[in-house]
Amino acid sequence: MKKTAIYASSAFIAMLALVPDLFGAPSAQPNHLMIPQSIRYEHTAIIDRLTKEAAKDGGAAAVAQRLLVVMKAHFAKEEEFVFPPLGLLDQIAAGEVPSDAVTKTAIEMADRTKAAAGELNQEHVQITTMMNELIQAATRAGEPELVAFASDVAAHSLNEVEILEPTTIMIGKYLQLKAGAGPQ
Repeated sequence: MKKTAIYASSAFIAMLALVPDLFGAPSAQPNHLMIPQSIRYEHTAIIDRLTKEAAKDGGAAAVAQRLLVVMKAHFAKEEEFVFPPLGLLDQIAAGEVPSDAVTKTAIEMADRTKAAAGELNQEHVQITTMMNELIQAATRAGEPELVAFASDVAAHSLNEVEILEPTTIMIGKYLQLKAGAGPQ
């Protein structure tokens, strides 16, 4: 069991080493709106697993097929305007302010996130409800790994509601204050 965990950890770290700029020098472009690599990785892993589950037979596959449609649309929305401002966190934490153009775009994305909060929350409730369906189907099919996966995705969804979306909104407010525009 320990060898499996060590191998999985080593494989994960090796995979991350292939991702540009994760462990290397700071990005050549300090003013950046980008989705953090950890979020991109999680979203890709979730879609990949759901795709595999959807290709199987049975009740869990039917739920996974419906989830794929919902998750792809939801992730596309988040990746369009919710998560790119999070790429500024390292710069903000260092006490730096992005360029005026990046600041303006980040504020717009944060405002859009705030305006879409109700809609995003409804989508997260839908995702969690569907993950509960997947858990039930996986339990009936005797697939504990699929139960664990669905539980992890539900926790991922909750993390987005409780931490990531509010952080994007806070980034926008912070940048507004720094730019002298004041909070909206």
